[in-house]
Amino acid sequence: MKLYFNIYLELAMLPLDIILCVYFWRKYGDKTQVNFEFRVLTLLVTLGNLVDIIDAIVVSLGPVVPVFFRYSHNSLTYLLATAGSYQFVRYVSSFVGRKVTNSTGAIINKTLLGIYVVILIQNLLTGTIFHYAPDGRLVTGPLYTFIVYVYPLYFILYGGIFILSNSSSYRNSMKLALFVTFIFTIGLYFIQMVVDRSLLVTFFAASVALFVMFLTLETPDYIQLMKTMEELSISRRELESAGLRATEMSRAKSRFLAQMSNEIRTPVNAIMGYSNLILADTREDSTREYSQRVKISAKRLLTFFENVLNYISEESDENGPRRLPSMAELIDQTDESMFIEEDSVTRRAVSGAYNIRILVVDDAELNIDLMVRILRPIGFTVDTAANGRQAILQIRKFHYDLIFMDHLMPVMDGITALKQIREEKLCENTPVIMLTANAISGEEEKYLDMGFAAYLTKPFKEDVIRELLKEYLPLTDSQWRGDAGISEWEELQENLPTIRVADAREYLLHDISLYKKLLKAYAENDVGADLIMALRNGEGERCRSMIRSQHDIAKMLGAENLEKETSRLEILLNKKEYDLMRERISAFVSEKNILDEQIRAL
Repeated sequence: MKLYFNIYLELAMLPLDIILCVYFWRKYGDKTQVNFEFRVLTLLVTLGNLVDIIDAIVVSLGPVVPVFFRYSHNSLTYLLATAGSYQFVRYVSSFVGRKVTNSTGAIINKTLLGIYVVILIQNLLTGTIFHYAPDGRLVTGPLYTFIVYVYPLYFILYGGIFILSNSSSYRNSMKLALFVTFIFTIGLYFIQMVVDRSLLVTFFAASVALFVMFLTLETPDYIQLMKTMEELSISRRELESAGLRATEMSRAKSRFLAQMSNEIRTPVNAIMGYSNLILADTREDSTREYSQRVKISAKRLLTFFENVLNYISEESDENGPRRLPSMAELIDQTDESMFIEEDSVTRRAVSGAYNIRILVVDDAELNIDLMVRILRPIGFTVDTAANGRQAILQIRKFHYDLIFMDHLMPVMDGITALKQIREEKLCENTPVIMLTANAISGEEEKYLDMGFAAYLTKPFKEDVIRELLKEYLPLTDSQWRGDAGISEWEELQENLPTIRVADAREYLLHDISLYKKLLKAYAENDVGADLIMALRNGEGERCRSMIRSQHDIAKMLGAENLEKETSRLEILLNKKEYDLMRERISAFVSEKNILDEQIRAL
């Protein structure tokens, strides 16, 4: 279908007309004449715009639409255009307090509107305004310009003259805006009447004028009414506002304290946690002393900041605010020994722990690394996630026996994650322990009420974590008592004198089960024969690949002699000294055979 009229300007304004119309009829509930007239004006403009757009489509369809419907619909379009212009006069008259029904001008305008309706009706019989050709085209009559353009322009001009004659009732900004809109409207009417009759701008101009009137006339009046109503209830509103401000200040204070606690405890947790790892893994006195000093300083710093946060969170008592001690005073008033703890607990493997899977959820990599270093040496399978959403994806794939969940994380926090886990019935009986830096008083009860099984604050201690594991994991006391931790590593070292077990323990994060699997796989691999065959066939790159692979494996297992042998082999390969390589391969194979026998004897 080809449109005979350009409807896009009016179509663009239609959503705004509808919004304004709905807004006015819903918001303007008072019974004043001025607001009633303005509501009627918005309704007429909105309906007129909609009908005009539909009429353009109907005319373009031609004979497809019954001729009576086309006559009626087109007449309604013209009537709404003129009625809207007439309503504009009623509105501006009521705005300045004039009677809109009894004045001489009002009577004349009513009479003219009545004549307009009569002329529209007689057109159905005479076609003096418009009629339709047999092919469906709209044919204008002698009264077309008078009815379609002159009549609406008369009412618009009447309203403009009325505004000018009562200019004292309008502010300068109002008069300027109305003058510009008036010129704009007249100009658009002229364009449609003289230049391009296919361009529908009648209700586009009316919509623009309506919006300007809302901004310049109606909005200030309505705002003034709202201000008056607000002043009548100002006491109640101020009281409510004060209560809301107090509540918001309390919430903001809680958020600040929680964030500060998190920002402080997270790095301190890393400092103390890694200090514990160093103390557990080293026997050098100087290193242990330095680590202990670092740990003491971190503990002092944490104590000071806890005092600061508690000071902020507490209200002033009757004697005024409590004085906050400085760091220097804290050091002077406390004995260093109170900050010194017993050596970290020995991380030992637990019987049956390789059947248990634990999930650690935290956005701080250091916290995850510390938890992994604590849990994996015990023998647990440990998975990690950086936020609540990743955690839920993991839980959908695996069943976990225990979940450590951080609170404040990006993407999805721990509380939201727990709620979704319970809603989806994921790991229904699995305890979820809140792992948080928020140590403010009263927070533990809040987390427990939300459904967390326990509450672990940072910096966390290995012995506390171990107690939680004993409480919430399905392991018996006999299994926990059957520990074979560091002593098992020491036993391995006694049985494998040709390697440094301590290097492998550090490299594999104390995972003795994984270490044993690697040793067994290494002993079953007869790489010597493959290496000699590759050298005999002149496959230099294959030799290099196998040598480097054996070098990496030897380093991971702590096999220092084999690591050196592979380094020598690569040097000889680079120099293409193949005879010497054969001799060194024999030495490498002999050294590896010795280690293989030790591994098989375990």
